[in-house]
Amino acid sequence: MENECKINFSPSQADLKEIEDWLILESEKYDDGFYCNWNIIKNSFERNELISLELNDTPIGFVVWHQNAFFLDIDIMEIHYDYRRMGLGKKFFEMLSEPFKDKGIIAIKLFCEPRESEHFWRKMGFIQFPIRGYAESDLTFYKPLIEVCKTTKTPNEFNKIELWDVEPYQSKKRLPNWCWDVETLDGELIKPIIQACNVNWNIRWTRNGKIEKESKVKYFSKDNPIDFSPFMFIQNLDN
Repeated sequence: MENECKINFSPSQADLKEIEDWLILESEKYDDGFYCNWNIIKNSFERNELISLELNDTPIGFVVWHQNAFFLDIDIMEIHYDYRRMGLGKKFFEMLSEPFKDKGIIAIKLFCEPRESEHFWRKMGFIQFPIRGYAESDLTFYKPLIEVCKTTKTPNEFNKIELWDVEPYQSKKRLPNWCWDVETLDGELIKPIIQACNVNWNIRWTRNGKIEKESKVKYFSKDNPIDFSPFMFIQNLDN
């Protein structure tokens, strides 16, 4: 079955009607699904922000999404009730991730709804957002689409980046929450850092054993557009 599936980045009006029909049936028969969000789905279709999964040219799944500066938000993802537990959700996600990655998207963010879907997204390698001090659900998750620098509990004391989940004035007597070993080539990180965070949290960069820079995340890098982003994204280190 998986070989017969394909994704459609520009579903037709007829495809949308097919999705609507099985969402209505699903809602009436099982009291399940996302027909309650039909206006969102329809509006996303009109903005060309709906992707369908097709089996024999019939839509059996869909994703509603919108793009931010360098990451993608998945608003809704659903597989037709009759085709669940067949590995199609995983296949669908993998098929749509690569084209977005090729367009420069570095991470995907989503909200696990319903809550029961949390297990699926964790299996897909999604990471739960830390508590950032905003009105944000504990079911907010993300996944980098590129190879990134991993956190470590035993960082290189001479070359490292540390992040606290508090503002600078609160961090003085606290250990950092996240640490990364810093490896660079001509000023570029060999593997970039992506971390969900609050832009007012404290970050410190140590180079050759000396604190090179310490500030709020939003002031750390000239090239990092993070004033309103949920992510700290560091590709290079500058003063």
